[in-house]
Amino acid sequence: MDAKYSGLVDVLYQDEVLREEEKDSINSEVKSTDQNQKLLAVLGRKNKDQFDKFLVALNKTGQQHVRNHITGCQRQFFFAIVSLIFK
Repeated sequence: MDAKYSGLVDVLYQDEVLREEEKDSINSEVKSTDQNQKLLAVLGRKNKDQFDKFLVALNKTGQQHVRNHITGCQRQFFFAIVSLIFK
């Protein structure tokens, strides 16, 4: 997943998945891996509708392979794991 250069964070902000302070916090990370980790932590606290918007945002930013991987696994399982890891 590429949160840093793909525009994913901006799309999630525009789609009202991320609040401005969450967007700024994610973008403040220098390393791509840190941005991805912070984004996943924030997504772990979102509801199902917001998570679905995240999946759409992956498509919008050319990251269908990530979406396919997530939806190939059970979405609920992925969401539960992300929530547990980043609490």
